Amino acid sequence: MCLVFVALATWAVRTSDLHTPDAWKTVLLANIGTISAIRYFRRQVGQERHSPSPSS
Repeated sequence: MCLVFVALATWAVRTSDLHTPDAWKTVLLANIGTISAIRYFRRQVGQERHSPSPSS
């Protein structure tokens, strides 16, 4: 899921015209989405580490 958000942010920045006055909005939204995805991924990994492992 994290990679999907990063790919979407990359696509949004690459397909937009960064020379327009409103380009900062696209970049800001892409950065916020990417940071949110990374935080979500870290939270999921942290939960997996702290959850008790099933005994074999």
